[in-house]
This record gives sequence, structure tokens and C-alpha cells, in this order.
Amino acid sequence: MILKMIDLSLMAEHLPVHKAEMDKLASYICSIQDPEIKKVATEQYMIMQNHVKVMVALMDPVQNETIGINYLNNWEPVQLNCQQFSLGMSQENILTELKTFTETMANKNFNSGLRMKAENVRNIHIHMALQQVMVLNRYIILTDKFIKDTAPESSRKEQEATMQTFKNMFNL
Repeated sequence: MILKMIDLSLMAEHLPVHKAEMDKLASYICSIQDPEIKKVATEQYMIMQNHVKVMVALMDPVQNETIGINYLNNWEPVQLNCQQFSLGMSQENILTELKTFTETMANKNFNSGLRMKAENVRNIHIHMALQQVMVLNRYIILTDKFIKDTAPESSRKEQEATMQTFKNMFNL
């Protein structure tokens, strides 16, 4: 199938971003000391490596109609060349960067997917976003373990007052 220009353009624009982000992710993985964080980051690298292969396959007019969301589960092990590598960043800062980066990738995939015309290309990108959300959830759990939560708590009174404001606004 010949893709609409928007589908091809969004993927062509996204792939160099993937390359840069994967290179950055590899440097983070090489600097991470904590095995739990390293495991999640390595799995994310494999997921993203697979996303690249799927996007390139979607560009192939001979086979792109046969590519479905099941192709997103074909991860391959990765061997990174880490030679005495250190970014000079704390594990907490790396984890914060990984979390932010993952949120961005999920957003980019989801927003691109919403704009795409070919159904399988759109569905694959939405599922790519969901895979990033799954990774993000794992980073959030690790963040809760390693970094003090700085978001202020609200009170029951504040929450109920806020709820009442919207009940009134929507006549509920």
C-alpha cells in the first residue's frame, strides 16, 4: 500500500528523534548502577529498537499492509558497548530524565497516531504509546522508591470543595 504523505512524513520525522533518544538511553543504561532501573531502561531500549523496525517495515509498500500490532512484541536482546562509562549524574537524576523522556515518547506516538490515515499505522502508533505508558508506570514505581515525592497533599476538605465546584458548574 502507498501511504498518505502525512503517515510517511510523521514516521520520517520521528525516526531521527528515535535514533537520538536511543543513543541517549544507551548512555543512561551504561551509567545506571541500580539493577532495577537498568532492567527497565534496557527493556525500554529493546521496545524502542523494535519500534524502529516496525516503522521502517510500515514504510515498505510491499509489506506494510501485513504489519499489525502483534509486531510490537518482537523484542530482541541488546548488547550495549559500555566501556567505563559515566555521565556524572546521580541515579535519581537519570531516573527523572528517563521518566520525562518516556512521557514525551508516549505523547509523540499517541499524537502522531491520531493524525495518521492508514488504520494499521494509526493503531500501531497508539499501541507504541501504550507500551511507553507501561514503561512509564514502572519508572513511576521506581521514582516512588528512590526519590522523595514533592507534590503537596490536598485535604479532604479541599478535594470536596473542588468536587462541589464542578458539580455546580455541570449541574450534577
